[in-house]
Amino acid sequence: MLVKNYLIILVMLLAIACKKESSLSQKEEVANEAVTPLDKAIPLPAGHSGMHRSGGHIPIIMVHGLGGFGPGEMGGLYHYWGGQDNIPQYLTGSGYPAYEAKVGPVSSNWDRAIELYYYIKGGYVDYGKFHSSHFGHAQKRVRYFPGIYPEWDAAHPVHLLGHSMGGITVRKLVALLEQGNAAERTDPAHADIFNGDKTGWVRSVTTISTPHNGATLSYLLLDGNIPFVRKMVTWVAALAGIVPGIEKIYDFSLEQWGLEQQPGESWNAYAQRVEDSDIWSTDDYSGHDVTPEAAVAAQATEPDSRNVYYFSVTTKASLRGLLTGWEYPRLDMNPVLMPIAFPTPILMGLGNYTRNVPGKIVIDSKWWPNDGAANTYGMSGPAGSVIRPYDPAVPLEKGVWNDVGVYNGYDHFDVIGIGYFFSVRPFYTNIARLLSTVE
Repeated sequence: MLVKNYLIILVMLLAIACKKESSLSQKEEVANEAVTPLDKAIPLPAGHSGMHRSGGHIPIIMVHGLGGFGPGEMGGLYHYWGGQDNIPQYLTGSGYPAYEAKVGPVSSNWDRAIELYYYIKGGYVDYGKFHSSHFGHAQKRVRYFPGIYPEWDAAHPVHLLGHSMGGITVRKLVALLEQGNAAERTDPAHADIFNGDKTGWVRSVTTISTPHNGATLSYLLLDGNIPFVRKMVTWVAALAGIVPGIEKIYDFSLEQWGLEQQPGESWNAYAQRVEDSDIWSTDDYSGHDVTPEAAVAAQATEPDSRNVYYFSVTTKASLRGLLTGWEYPRLDMNPVLMPIAFPTPILMGLGNYTRNVPGKIVIDSKWWPNDGAANTYGMSGPAGSVIRPYDPAVPLEKGVWNDVGVYNGYDHFDVIGIGYFFSVRPFYTNIARLLSTVE
C-alpha cells in the first residue's frame, strides 16, 4: 500500500504542478453512455476455434507509456501492467509468454525505441552518432542489457504491445527495424539497428489508449515555457528528498544526458542538475514527441509496415454535455486526472480545449472526448492510415489497423489496472488470444 501511495503522490504532484486550480462543479446535464464490460469477449477471426494450444506462442513485449516504470521498480510490489497484479506474469502462466519492457519514462521516442531494441535483443545501447551529436547527449550507454528475448529475429518474431506513448514507441521501433536510418548509416561504425534489414521481426503491433495523432495534454500542461515533463522530473526528485527509499523504486533512465545520481550526491544537488539539463532546450524528450505537430511529422516519415498486423484499443472516460457539447469527466474517473480533463470557460481542460494557430494543428471539438489523459480521437490509429473496425468475419490484412473499439468508462490508468478495483486479467487474456491467431 505504501508503494502504491508513492505512485499516486507522483501523479498528483504532476497534476498540481502543471495546472492551476479550477472548479470541478458540473452545471449541465450529460449524455448517458453505457460502460463497456472490460471482460467483453473479442471474437476471433473466422476459422479459429479459440482452442488454446500449449507452448509455441510468439512472445508479447509490453511497453509502458510516458512516466511509466519497468519490472523491479516500485519495490517490485506494484506493477505498471496490473497494479497490485502482475499481468505479464499472469499471461505467461496462462500459456501466452509476455515480457515487460523498461525504457526511458521521459525520453524522446527515438531514444525509447532504441532502448527497447536493446532491452529485447540485448547489448549496449547505441543511440546513433548523428542523433546523439545533433541533440548533444552521449551516443552510448555503459549499462549493459542482457536481453529479455535475445533470440529475437525474423525466425523468432515478437508481438509488440504498447500503452499510451508506448504505442508510439513500438511504431518507431518497427520503422527503425525495417527502414533503418540513412543518416546513421553514414557512420562506418554505425549500430546494426540502423541497417534496416530486419523485416519480419515484428508479427503484430497492438496499441492501447495511444494518442497516435498527438495529445492536447501536451499543450494544457505548459506553464510559460517550462515543459510539463521537466516539472514531473523535478517534482519527483524533490519528493525523493522527503520520502526515504524512492530512489530505489523509480528510475528516470536518463543516463545519456548524464542524469544519473552520483555516489554521495545529495538529492537537492541531483534535482538541480536535472533542472539545469540541456535536454529541456531540445526537442529530444517525450513532451515534444506527444504533440500533434510531432505526430504528423512522424506519420510522414514512418508509414505503417506492410509486414505487420495492427490492432488498436480506444478508451474513453468522459461524457458529452447536452448544452455545450463539452466532454466532462465521468464521476469515477481517477481524481488525479480530473483537474486536467475538466472543461471550464477560461481554464480549458481536455474536454473543451480548442486552438487555431497559423502553422499548427487545428484543435477542435473532435479532440474533446478523452480518457483523462489522452484524446479518444486518434487512438484507433494514425491519421492517414488504413483503419477498419475489427470484424472477425473479414480476413486480417497486414498494414491495416484493426480498431477493436471504444472501451467506454475507463480512464487512462484503469485499463492498465492502476487505481482500478477490478481485475484486468480478462482484458489482456482476450488480447493475447487474438494475437495468437496471427501466428
